[in-house]
Amino acid sequence: MYNVVFESDSGEKYVFGKNGNTVFDMDLGNGVSVNIGTSQGFSQIGETMQSRTVSGRTIKVSGAVYGNVQERKQAMRKVIAPFSCGRLVFEGEYYTRVCVKNAPTFSPVKNDGRFTMQLFAPFPFFYRTSSQIYEIGSIKPMFSFPVNYAIPHKFGEKADARYKNIFNDGDVKVPFSIYLRSNGISKNIVIANLATFKTLKINGTLKPGDSVNIYRDDDNILKAELISDGNASDIISWIDESSDLFELEVGDNLISANDDDGGSALTTKITFSPAVVALYES
Repeated sequence: MYNVVFESDSGEKYVFGKNGNTVFDMDLGNGVSVNIGTSQGFSQIGETMQSRTVSGRTIKVSGAVYGNVQERKQAMRKVIAPFSCGRLVFEGEYYTRVCVKNAPTFSPVKNDGRFTMQLFAPFPFFYRTSSQIYEIGSIKPMFSFPVNYAIPHKFGEKADARYKNIFNDGDVKVPFSIYLRSNGISKNIVIANLATFKTLKINGTLKPGDSVNIYRDDDNILKAELISDGNASDIISWIDESSDLFELEVGDNLISANDDDGGSALTTKITFSPAVVALYES
């Protein structure tokens, strides 16, 4: 029996599996539906697909607790309570964010540990717990010991490449977070996928030492934050409305980072977690 841990946003945990005295079953291989938007012209045979979106996933959980049944029931009720959200972590390798849809229901028979519940995953796939990080225009260390101070030397050297191939080896497209830091003046930054021509445009100016974080929060809402002189401010309005680069494609993603001056002052870090469609398929 494998182990799954529900980690609530409040920091509490409930363990499913042998480590938590809970025998259980979860439907993790099915339930993903694609919403297809279509149109039909005059006298057209068939339909034209105009949009495709993926719905969230309902995860049905059933099983039984054993050992100290009343104690396990109480723990499950407390951690997996109505309005609770958190992560389901599978063997420490994959996770998906979930919220409680139907709180645990137990058998009315005393000391009968059988239960059922439903969780809802707004992002229906399963991320790897380990993230991948790619840097564009990073500083390459040049300084090492021993040192002869009579000879001129460099502490570091900025990489010349303004693009990098970011490989997503998962099953599906995934969102990514991006960290930008300016070592000079950086105006009107453009992050682009040179294969798909999609772009993320940031209409603003960074001065030396400024940094920007663009990411999605736990509710999948896009956030953009400027750190300048130690102060944080919301700059979601800086993101150009024509931007359409918010996910990494499966496979190769040739990503470039530039600005009005060719990106010479810009250091870019992209972080993402690959995702798979299903776990523990029968």
